[in-house]
Amino acid sequence: MRRILFLILAVATVVEGYAQNCAQTLRLARSTYDQGRLHELPFLMKDCLDPKRTDGFTKQEKVEAYKLLTMSYIYLEEPEKADSSMLLLLRTDPYFLPNENIDPQEFLGLYKTFRTDPVYRVGLKAGVAFSQPNVTSSTPVTSGDTKYENQLGIVAGATFEIPVLKKFVLNPEVLFFSRRFGQVDNINQNSSIAPEVLSWASIPVSLQYEFFKEKFKKNERKVMPYVSLGMQTDFLLSASQEATTERTGSATITPQTYDNSALRKKIMFSALLSAGVKIKAGPGLLVGEVRYAYGLTPVTDASSVFGNQLLTFNNYIGPSIYTVSSLAVTVSYGYNIFKPKKLTRKVRTSIKKK
Repeated sequence: MRRILFLILAVATVVEGYAQNCAQTLRLARSTYDQGRLHELPFLMKDCLDPKRTDGFTKQEKVEAYKLLTMSYIYLEEPEKADSSMLLLLRTDPYFLPNENIDPQEFLGLYKTFRTDPVYRVGLKAGVAFSQPNVTSSTPVTSGDTKYENQLGIVAGATFEIPVLKKFVLNPEVLFFSRRFGQVDNINQNSSIAPEVLSWASIPVSLQYEFFKEKFKKNERKVMPYVSLGMQTDFLLSASQEATTERTGSATITPQTYDNSALRKKIMFSALLSAGVKIKAGPGLLVGEVRYAYGLTPVTDASSVFGNQLLTFNNYIGPSIYTVSSLAVTVSYGYNIFKPKKLTRKVRTSIKKK
């Protein structure tokens, strides 16, 4: 037992020694750079930057080490090596931002020649939606009135963001969208309530415009608002309606659920208008959004309005032709995917050392 404890202590001591050695190496590298002995830096830090070594520089130390190497190669007029070390820096920390008040202009210029934004963002979205039918025509069973009520449905699925221009982001998504609304018919002192549930596989595609993107990237703003326009294609998964009828002077008709899937169109199109905010959270963005979807195509048509005769004559539900619009409030989290690379090649001058 003592031998095992001694071995563990010895290993811990060695590991700590290596860690201290790399920390000391970085301090020595700073001093070497300040003294202008730039040719010594690659060899000095080579061992601690070895990717196979598990006890080398920490992530933060690697970033500083690659930054020292990059500035040294710029000064030594070795642009290929400067590009290579800058690329390693950005791969180590894709969120790295140079200090424009302290860092040399040549280093800032080199940084700007690399792709430093995420190439795309992938995440999950969830929320609620309030839906409302827009009736274009209705056929009452007999004299009376029909009203529609907003009800709460759910939205959930995967979201993607792909930057396409400086402030524009393409936002395709794959969602499960449940639209619910109530229909209340009052006919001859009889009252029928028939909430309908429409379940869809939805593919919305929007183009976002982001405000204050550069300030948000530089941490000068904590929140980045955006607006977007788009189109949504919905594929019907199921449609059902549960009807309850209360009759004056007679027994209430037993509630019954009707399957309307065969009577609803399989594909629906909607126009989208959205507004939201993005907040940095860990390796990605937390996004809150309000989205209005305006139904462009009807869910029902004239050939299917009297397709469910039991619903019509048992529960006095008047069929109608309608589109469906909805207001959704969602929260999503998108994980940033970076692929830093050299975008342009410019002639760079060396850093002026005093």
